[in-house]
Order: sequence, then C-alpha cells, then structure tokens
Amino acid sequence: MKRIISMILAVVMVLSVAVGVSAQSTNPVYNCENGYTATKISLPESGVGEVDGLVGDRSQNYAWSSVGYGDYVYVGTSFGVVYTALKVIANAKGMDFAQLKLIIDCLYNGKLYTGDEGEVNTPPRSLIAKINTKTYETEIINTYDGVVGFRAATKLNDKLYFAAATPNQPYILEVDPENGDATNIVCYSEKTTDPSVSTGIRGLTTYRDMLVATLITDNGAYMVASNNPSAGQDSFETICTQEDLLDYPAYHYMDSIFGGSIWDIVEYNDKLYMSVVTGKNGSKQPFALFSGEVDENGEWTFDLIVGNDADGAEYPFGLGSDRSGAANLAVHDGYLYIGGFNDPMIALPSILKGSFEDLYKDLSSPVCLWRLDENNDIEMVAGEANEVFPEGPIGNMGPGFGSNMNQYVWRMISHNGKLYLGTFDVTGLVRPLAQFTNGDILKMTKEEWESQINYIKQVIDSFGLMPASDKDIASTGANLELAALADDIDTLEALSEDFENSDVTLEYRQQFYDALLEVKEQYLAVRDYLSAEAKARIDAFLADERVKNLGYFVGSLYYMSKSEEGYDLFVSNDGVNFDVLTRDGMGDPYNYGSRVFAITDNGLCIGTANPFYGAQVWLLDEGLMMGDVNMDGEVNIFDATEVQCHIAEMVDFTDDQMYVADVNHDGLVNIFDVTTIQLYIAEYITEF
Repeated sequence: MKRIISMILAVVMVLSVAVGVSAQSTNPVYNCENGYTATKISLPESGVGEVDGLVGDRSQNYAWSSVGYGDYVYVGTSFGVVYTALKVIANAKGMDFAQLKLIIDCLYNGKLYTGDEGEVNTPPRSLIAKINTKTYETEIINTYDGVVGFRAATKLNDKLYFAAATPNQPYILEVDPENGDATNIVCYSEKTTDPSVSTGIRGLTTYRDMLVATLITDNGAYMVASNNPSAGQDSFETICTQEDLLDYPAYHYMDSIFGGSIWDIVEYNDKLYMSVVTGKNGSKQPFALFSGEVDENGEWTFDLIVGNDADGAEYPFGLGSDRSGAANLAVHDGYLYIGGFNDPMIALPSILKGSFEDLYKDLSSPVCLWRLDENNDIEMVAGEANEVFPEGPIGNMGPGFGSNMNQYVWRMISHNGKLYLGTFDVTGLVRPLAQFTNGDILKMTKEEWESQINYIKQVIDSFGLMPASDKDIASTGANLELAALADDIDTLEALSEDFENSDVTLEYRQQFYDALLEVKEQYLAVRDYLSAEAKARIDAFLADERVKNLGYFVGSLYYMSKSEEGYDLFVSNDGVNFDVLTRDGMGDPYNYGSRVFAITDNGLCIGTANPFYGAQVWLLDEGLMMGDVNMDGEVNIFDATEVQCHIAEMVDFTDDQMYVADVNHDGLVNIFDVTTIQLYIAEYITEF
C-alpha cells in the first residue's frame, strides 16, 4: 500500500495535481451556440469555483431530480455523490476511508467534496427546493437528514412526487404546491437488512394516470403503482417483481452502476418501458430493455426487447455497445429514445492502483443514442457502427457526440417540438490526469500551489512515508520551492509551452510505448539463450500486464488531450441531427453533468451535476419572444391576426410558432391567446 501511495505522491510532487481553474465571478448569462442563451438562476451571484449547491451548500452535489410547476422549478438534490460512492467502494474493499479521503483531497487539491471540513464521516442530507424562474428566488421546501438524495421526480394530478434514496428503506415523497408545498410520504419500500443491497431507487413515472415507482427488497427489485397515491401505502400494488424481469436486475452495490437494477421507466405507445442494469458480480454486461402492459383485468405482462436471445430478446444486451451498463429513456415525436450510459466511476479504485484498463475501455467506447418505434424496431441515431448496426448512425453525431469523454447520455427531454440531450463529461472526474494533457495545470494560482503542498504534507505524515527527522527538512524545502515559483511566474509560463502542445507530449509517450513493444519482441526472440536470472529480471520489467497497462495509459491520455471540461448540451429539431449548445458546462468546468431537465411556464430549466462546488440550475432561452408569432421581433396586431388565421385553419404553424402563440401557457392555441395578445398590445397586461 505504501508503495502505491509513494508512486502517487511522486507524480503529484513533480507535476502537481492542483485543479486548473481559479475562483472567479462570472456573469450568470451564458451565450450558447445557435442563438440560445442560458441564465444561472440558482445563486446567480456565485461564479466559477464558488459554492452553489442551490442554497450555498457544496455537499448538495447534484440536481438529482426536477419537475416544473407553473413559474417554479422544483429540485431534489443529492448529497456528496462521489464522496458517497468512494465510501461504498472503501467499505467493500476493506480500505481505510480516512486515508483514502486524504489521497483524494491531495489528488484534487481539496476541490472535490469529500465530506464536511474536519469530518471523516459526514451523515447524508439532501433537500427539496423550488426556484422562481421569474425572480430567481430560491425557497427550501425541506431538508432531509439521512436521505442520500432524491433521484427522480414526476407530476400527477397537480401534485409532485420524488423518489428518496435512503440507506435501508427508500420512499416516495409527495409535494402539494397548491397546499403550501405540504409534504407527505405516500409509499415506503420494503426495509432491507442486507447492507450490500443498493437502495438508490430511481425509476418514477406516470402510466395511464397511475404513479409507477421502482422499489427494492433484499431479494431484488420490484415496481408498484397507484391511481391515488395521496391515499398512502395501501393504495399501491405490486405490478412487477425481480422474477418478472427474468432475474435480470443487478441490485447490489458492487454490481454494475452500483446496482442500478430497474434504471429508468417511461410510458410509450400505451406501454411501460423499462431499462435494466444487468451486470452482476463485477460483470460489465450491458443493459436490457423490457416493455410491460396491463389488461382490462389488471393483469400485467412483460416482454423482453433487448437482452439474451435465449430469453426471446429481439436485440442483444446493450444493442452492441458493450460498455453501456444502463440506458436513459425519453419520448419524442413518436419515438422512444434510448441513451447509452457507461460507468467510469467504477474505474476510480483501479486508477488509484495504477491500472488504466477499465478507464481506457470506457473512453474508447463512448456513448451512443438509439430510438425505438411503435413496432419495437430500433435504429442508431448517434454512435459508431457495430455488428448490430453495421451502417452506423442515421444522424450527424458519431460516438460520444463528438467526444470520447461523454460517458452518459444523462437526460433527454422533448420541449417545444425539439429534443434536448445532456451528457456527463468524465474529464472532471479524471482531472488529476486530464489536467496534464488539456493544459489546465497551467492556470494554477499561488494559493493553489500552497494548498497542494499542504495536502502532500498531510499524506506524507499520515502514511509515514518519511522519517520524522526528515520532515522539517522536506517542509522547508517545499516552502522554498513554492516561494521561488511564486517569484518567477515568467519561468513557469515559459515551461508551459511544452505542456500546451499536448500532442507533442503524447507523441513522446506513444514513441516510448512503441519502442517498448519492439524491445519486447526482440527480447522474446533471444530469451531462450539468456540466463535464468536475466530472464527473471527482464520478464518482470516486460510483463504482459505492465506493457498492456502502459498502452491503456497512453490511450487514455490521448482521449484526455482532446477533452474540454464541462458537460455537453445538444438540441435537435428533427430528432436525428443535433446542434451544440455548449461543450463546457455553461462555462463552468466543474459542471461535469447535465443531470436533469424541467419545463416551466418560463422555459426549460437545466440542473447540473457538480461534485466540486455544488449543483446549479440554469434557465434556457431559445431566442423566441412570446407573442411574436410572425417572428419579426415585435408583438403587435399582426401577431394576433396570425393566430386568428391559424385557428381558422388558414395557415399552419411551426413548432416554434405554436410555442410563442400559447401566451397563456395552457398547452393550446385558441381565441384566448388572441385576446391575451390584444390585452398586451393595449398595455392592459405587461407580460405573458
């Protein structure tokens, strides 16, 4: 163990793994590509590298769920996602988490949230908040101690429902916006007694005016439904069990995607579709897809669409994408969209041990996007040709939507006739390596150097890597080196030119790797003529696993050299071809994921995943003016007339025109919208 830590520290000391973006205030308005803009509505005064978490709490890492209601977006957060995952891994592998925390703090220079300051074990806490999309005012509905996070949300009959993940008994929480946001737990999962069972339930949707939720037991996943959830626990009935899904769901923490079991559920084509995590006991087996429906007698049946052909599947696991352990679902324009979901977070322990195989295989197989029609026929929309789809994608985006660092199609939503898609960009998670290839290390401040050296000292002290008599000498030397660096920034900038040209440094690494392969080939040709001692020493140096691992390392660095931190966001007008809205997390590299979407009366909201400084919420402006039906930049009598002509079926409207014509936000375009526009023109009202 000490040898591993020493190797890590050697890299840290020489190259410094300080996060490369310093804190700075930013304008909360981000100019997207293609004429869109986005406004930061959670803590709009906070900038890059400053604490957000919706309410100034960086432990609230993810906007893990959200749903719109009128002018408001309701958001359920998740507590310390990476921190929680690391604790699970440490516990499963018998590691001392206090020491693991020191290593992570050192690698990320304290920027990654690993528990509250001064605490090794910070109890989970999550919250539900609502943000007014007009005033940007945030109000906490409640804070929930012991809740790891609210992982999904939906709306039914003017009430909102959130899926709460807790250590041993998840539940469904109801929020009533029309009754002062009163909350009520309407359904509990069965209580688990096996600590290895993953209780991070996720699936939550509506189907035929019923609330449908996924829950968990010691024996696997199950689903429940209620047509009157406000009535409480007795109103829910079990509609699906682990056995109904062929015992496919993987539901233990050390399974794929931390035991994601029934991953996502949506209503499509009058059926209930569900994606399922299937990789068990360390297997990376890709996802499965089922459909289910209920007959007039209330009996449910389930059909396998993606899975094992021996079980009757029409398509193989993962649709030919062997790293996609899960899939996210969304309905748009008559199709069910299926977004691939890799799991690079599970590669973290291997990276800490110096093994890069899992990381390389994830990066070399970025996510794909498929869509399914009403006949269960599937086509690849974005990705790379494989044995299932030999002709490749039908759209303009290749694998990973143009970046190998995109490892999740995290969420999708259909809004105003367009399909929006957000990703998880793994660059932030592998920041200790990526910063050396993408240039982030060059932006370190003096304060960041000081912080980095302090973390290095803590790790050295904790692991006893230096004799006591040498500690003061090392400390003094480190401080002298820091002072020299701070006084000679010009020298640092001169040295940075080599790092900026990452292709050059990668070329050197590639040449070394190629030379190593050549040396090994030559060695094998003469190996039989060497002494036993010589063979033992050279075999150890040229061991297959060591050489392969170097290849994985070089390959990973290649992908990282082309990375740009921050999630990607895309929009499609036809459901096939996509335009880029952002590739840098709305200008914030710490926003590594576009985690949730929510539709409000004032537009589409985007909630981020940010395990460094906390989740954010942004309001997207499509560049459209409500009421400006003829798109001439003004709202006047011609727009009212245009709506009248549409009502009389004299003209057809585009999706954008339908959106801006619905000025009273009731989902219809009719005479009431004409009247509202006229009132606006006459200045009886001042806004829509």
